[in-house]
Amino acid sequence: MNLTAGIPAWVLRGVVGCAVVLIMVLLAGQGVSWLPVGLVGLFGVLTVLAPASPAPSFVIIATAVCLAVASEDPFGIGVLLLLPLVHLVHIGSAVTAVIPGTARVHLAALRPAAVRFVLVQVLVFALAGVAALVPKTVTPAGLEIAALIGVAALALLAARLIMKRPQ
Repeated sequence: MNLTAGIPAWVLRGVVGCAVVLIMVLLAGQGVSWLPVGLVGLFGVLTVLAPASPAPSFVIIATAVCLAVASEDPFGIGVLLLLPLVHLVHIGSAVTAVIPGTARVHLAALRPAAVRFVLVQVLVFALAGVAALVPKTVTPAGLEIAALIGVAALALLAARLIMKRPQ
């Protein structure tokens, strides 16, 4: 395969399909029964065939519902492995939705999406790490005050960004 001419667009759909298969394996490993796993697989096939359809959203929603019902440990390795896979389905189907199936894609064209993917994953895992450190008993007053200050700072930042928008 000559990578200087780009990769075929179907390879991206294959990556999305592989991510869905891995999601199914991890869900089965979490103890999810065959029917919900099969539904995720069906939605995954639809995602590969029609990435601009609602099917990728159904894969993501079905995965989240299955985990909410079946998983006992929100910080288990199976749950943490599902985070980048579900995100890969989201990003991969978004990219493949705008690329014709017979096209070729230069790897440089995927760099911005890949950088955003990595950045989001770093932030998600950092947030998961912080959430894992939060005590499961009564929350200390200092932590609650810090959280309130953080929420207020985020609200001020959001308000400032909204007000600076060009009209």
